[in-house]
Amino acid sequence: MRFRGKVSWWFYAIMIGVAGLQIPLIIVSAFIDPNVAAFLMNLVIFVSVEVFCVSIAIHNFVDLEEESLLIVFGFLWRRIPYSEITALRATNNPLSSLAASLDRIEIRCRNKASTMIGSWIRKGFSMK
Repeated sequence: MRFRGKVSWWFYAIMIGVAGLQIPLIIVSAFIDPNVAAFLMNLVIFVSVEVFCVSIAIHNFVDLEEESLLIVFGFLWRRIPYSEITALRATNNPLSSLAASLDRIEIRCRNKASTMIGSWIRKGFSMK
């Protein structure tokens, strides 16, 4: 069963904000300052950040497989065997995680650091 991860408004705001800052720099680098290195560097940074963020917004889900939990977050993924999971709890912890929302689910595992994922979007399903 697949559950899509929640993507909050602030994540989209970061994507738009990066574009709003980088596009003028790219234009200035291309037309006003003919420095090819600066233009290419700004273009590569812009494209890299936007591709990474768009991949997260589109490719963000949790699959409940037969023997494990598969977490997919953009280009990143993690598989956690159910036998390793000791607890699940709702949290708003802002620490770095596999989540594009502050509505998160903390997954605690044996002998490992916990993992946080975005709340699942599924009609009629809630962890709270």
